[in-house]
Amino acid sequence: MHPSSAARSSRRLTSTAKTGHTMLSTNSSGIFPLHVMGAGSIGLLYAARIQEIYERTSPFANNNEPPVTLLMRPHHRSYLECHDSHSSTNGRCQRFASSRDNYIKRQQKEEMQHSTNDACAALASIWDRLYDASSESPSRIIILSNGALGIKDSILKSTLAHNVDIIYASTTHGAYKDYGGADTYCIHHAGEGSTHCTERAFVGICQEIGWKSYALSEFEMNVMLWKKLAANCVINPLTAIHGVKNGEVLGLQHGGQTIRHTMTCLLEEVSQVALKEVESIHSQSSSNNGGLIQAAREELSVASLQVFVDKVISDTANNISSMLQDVKAKRETEIQFLNGYVSRVGREKYDIDCPQNSSLCSAVEALS
Repeated sequence: MHPSSAARSSRRLTSTAKTGHTMLSTNSSGIFPLHVMGAGSIGLLYAARIQEIYERTSPFANNNEPPVTLLMRPHHRSYLECHDSHSSTNGRCQRFASSRDNYIKRQQKEEMQHSTNDACAALASIWDRLYDASSESPSRIIILSNGALGIKDSILKSTLAHNVDIIYASTTHGAYKDYGGADTYCIHHAGEGSTHCTERAFVGICQEIGWKSYALSEFEMNVMLWKKLAANCVINPLTAIHGVKNGEVLGLQHGGQTIRHTMTCLLEEVSQVALKEVESIHSQSSSNNGGLIQAAREELSVASLQVFVDKVISDTANNISSMLQDVKAKRETEIQFLNGYVSRVGREKYDIDCPQNSSLCSAVEALS
């Protein structure tokens, strides 16, 4: 469908997902129609699965309005194929609506490439299609991405902050994209995982698909995102710099030091900043804030983060990190939303120096 029809909706639901940034919009009567911005593997996986289920049950399946519309740059195609690596079936082609009016303007994308504000620039490029000034309901943005904490900060500092409700989500699903021909993307669902979100409606959608999905409180989600950020601050830059798979990280030496020394230094910095942030956000927001803060101190301690990072490395041992993929493809990395975010928040808000994270930022940026 044409995205201008979404602008007349009384309620919005949008999402940002890495790799690539993804946006969904919906009206107040239900989850459909959805608008998905971008062509990242995780975003397209969610789009395909949602369409596959709901094109049979949604009222939009009975008229000319498709349940899912992709908003992509001109060189992306308008349909894809999905395959389950654990299944013997080949999957089936998911065809999505698309038109030239849906495209993100090429000039705006070029401007994005000179900034770490990819998500904000992408949102701005189609904001007129998603924002209804006559509606009292806010546009709703679900961030489902590495660097979600940094992306939210960027959006809130931008002109898009007016009448926006930003929602966090997290996923452990694995997906990768390759080209199945001249006019298709093949999205392979490489690993069954789970989805966590503070928005119950989105959790319900994922449960309808048949995925494990859980609703979290704001506090629980913030702690989860800081733990994931800690893992990404270790795994992504080190795999990108050394050109190794995730499971090979523990066998590295970095900067003349053992990898354990490097990891401990990184996690000490992340832990300090994370605890300051969580304490700042939640100290005034709950009658039980003392118990929550103590729980955060335990979850975000260096020792706990080390255990969490080790488990992520083990669970994803054969994976090629998104940052290494970006470096190999000569794409801009998300380093400024990961280690860069930790360094900026530490320095600007709490006068905490994060030399290890800053050093990895410089090393990764030197690769491009």
